[in-house]
Amino acid sequence: MINVAFVHVGADSVLPRIMAGSVRRAMPDARVVHLTDERTDGIPEADDVVRLPYDGVHLMSFRLAHLAGLAPCDAVFIDTDCVVQRSVEPLFETDFDVALTRREHIGLDPLGTDVAAVMPYNTGVMLAKPSGWDFWINARNYCERLPDRERRWWGDQLAVKAVAEVAPLRILELPCHEYNYSPAAEAEDVSGKFVVHYKGPQRKPWMIRRGRAELGLLV
Repeated sequence: MINVAFVHVGADSVLPRIMAGSVRRAMPDARVVHLTDERTDGIPEADDVVRLPYDGVHLMSFRLAHLAGLAPCDAVFIDTDCVVQRSVEPLFETDFDVALTRREHIGLDPLGTDVAAVMPYNTGVMLAKPSGWDFWINARNYCERLPDRERRWWGDQLAVKAVAEVAPLRILELPCHEYNYSPAAEAEDVSGKFVVHYKGPQRKPWMIRRGRAELGLLV
């Protein structure tokens, strides 16, 4: 069985419910696992809820602690602002320990930093097999040594890059263009993508409108 696990904390559960609903449609046999803190209500679409203490600040450390703490399994780790359109289960028949979605374009942040070079993997969609579980333990440990700012944001992507460069594991690189795609416009045809990632404040309303109207996942 494939476990689809996601981190969500807080009262606003619209995005994770749409995401989990899309998993139910595309991968009906998957087990949906909500990773959260000690206060957040579990979403009704989840099969299981796993809780860890959270300081309310260091979200990246919290996320990697959850991933490392799960019992080794065949897993898809996914952000809540994603819609799964096609099953990724066939990927687990291929030869890998950890599968990461790689950025394909050079992207400069407001300070002129090449995001694709510094953080080549978008951690919004990642796959793991039990044989690669040390990857997440090492990523958690790496993130814990980062400065406070990175432990709040970006730290998981920095940790994944660092561990992927040295891990004696089979790393499968998947193109974001297919498995972790962020559309440029709300009306863009994304029907051929496996996972659509509505990252950023502009895209999240697109996902909500799509979830309610087109997909009928949350009314």
